[in-house]
Amino acid sequence: MSLEGRNCSSIATDVRKVCKWQPPQDGFLKFNVDGTMFSELKKAGIGLVLRDSRGAVVMATTVFEREVYEPATIELVVVLRGLQLCFPLRIPKLAIESDYLLLVQALQTEYETFSSNGNLLKGTKALMSYFQEVCIDHVNRMGNGVSYTLVRYAWNVSDVQTWWGNVPNFVDHSFWFDQVAM
Repeated sequence: MSLEGRNCSSIATDVRKVCKWQPPQDGFLKFNVDGTMFSELKKAGIGLVLRDSRGAVVMATTVFEREVYEPATIELVVVLRGLQLCFPLRIPKLAIESDYLLLVQALQTEYETFSSNGNLLKGTKALMSYFQEVCIDHVNRMGNGVSYTLVRYAWNVSDVQTWWGNVPNFVDHSFWFDQVAM
């Protein structure tokens, strides 16, 4: 069916399905991750949010990273930090979502890479193998709003800031949008 034959409300419904946060399947916790470069500071920021299948927040974290100069590197460090935070919690099944497609594709492949991030990628994949099951998927930026808001806050943090069981007030709007969209 062409777009001309569809009404606007059905197109809007399709867009919302693609662009909204989706809960993980039963038995999984979902980690949404995002990273950004603060080029003027020559630093980077990380935003992570871990939620259950009802959308309830288990943990939200923002990290200020030093000595990271490439966007591809920070996006990979985000996943690594998320796995490092989840491992001691003994989470058996983890779904990870990132809006950085090249990272998702690199972590989904079994092949080794000889890029500048090859060792970091190899270490991240090794850590993923310690979980019973890990899946990583690409998500549209609009479906990654909470972690995007957290990463924008990272420049305010000197190291790591974590919230357990809730999100900070500055994330309320993004979190509310995800809950309404479920």
